[in-house]
Amino acid sequence: MTADFLLVSDNNYVKNLGICTYSIMHNMCGEAEKVRLFIMDCGIDAENRKRLEAQTAKFCNAEIHFCGISRRVADIASGMNSPWHRSIYGRLFAADILKICPDVSRVIYMDCDTLMDKPVTELFNMDMQGKCLAAVADADEDHRKDALGMPVESVYINSGVLVIDLPALIARNAVNRIIEYIRTYREALQYPDQDAISAVMWDDILIIPLTYNMMWMICDSDIPKLVRNISHLPYTAEEVKFALHNMKICHYSGHDMWTFYGITPIQARIFEKYRRLCDWHDEKRSFETPVKFVLWCLKSVKRFFLGDLFSQ
Repeated sequence: MTADFLLVSDNNYVKNLGICTYSIMHNMCGEAEKVRLFIMDCGIDAENRKRLEAQTAKFCNAEIHFCGISRRVADIASGMNSPWHRSIYGRLFAADILKICPDVSRVIYMDCDTLMDKPVTELFNMDMQGKCLAAVADADEDHRKDALGMPVESVYINSGVLVIDLPALIARNAVNRIIEYIRTYREALQYPDQDAISAVMWDDILIIPLTYNMMWMICDSDIPKLVRNISHLPYTAEEVKFALHNMKICHYSGHDMWTFYGITPIQARIFEKYRRLCDWHDEKRSFETPVKFVLWCLKSVKRFFLGDLFSQ
């Protein structure tokens, strides 16, 4: 089996890309005959490319390939009044990897602020049930679905992890439909790419277990609060608790994983594990400010006593 992964980055997020790709290779190179990393490049300089290539070379069955897409993501982002970096649109150009490796069929997209902590081999073999995409329901599912006017039976997804059936994506003209939606409804979009993917593709997305995209918003809830507030999610309380302690992909959901404040103790331990192993191990973590250090300590104490998040 060849395991293909898609990621997007520019030079500003390259250390996130470095630790994320290391976590993928660490978990998947022993599971697959070959692991291929396809990087949608929004402006990574030559020095950082070489650094990423050198890290990849440490794994005998891993490859890394770069696809330049800066001009096209800039075109989509033009006129958008959004705080998100334009690289968020990079996942829409997944079909570009066929120019490099025409044999790619199924690819897993991962945000640079995710870390894999267990192999996800089964995602390459699972039945997609005729769907174009597979994803996890978003923690903000009820609010965004209402805001976008999505049908009651639909599910708003988190686009930080996507299983993509490339032939189906191309055959159904999905990318052009999503881009057209972004341009038409740009003023109403809070998370432009994610909103558009959910609104356009909701009936072509297979919902998969939360373990494949454990978001910060859920990790940050103590257990009592978590059980009260998940009624809108298509997961039971037991499924959420299980995922919290058995996550395969941890998603920092826009929070800077290189600072302690803003990420949870569980996420911090996973981050530290791969920081020590990857080629960016010399990068230091910080609490940013003394006030944030105190807040982080108070939050950790609360979570320990209310949520018992340190053991299952």
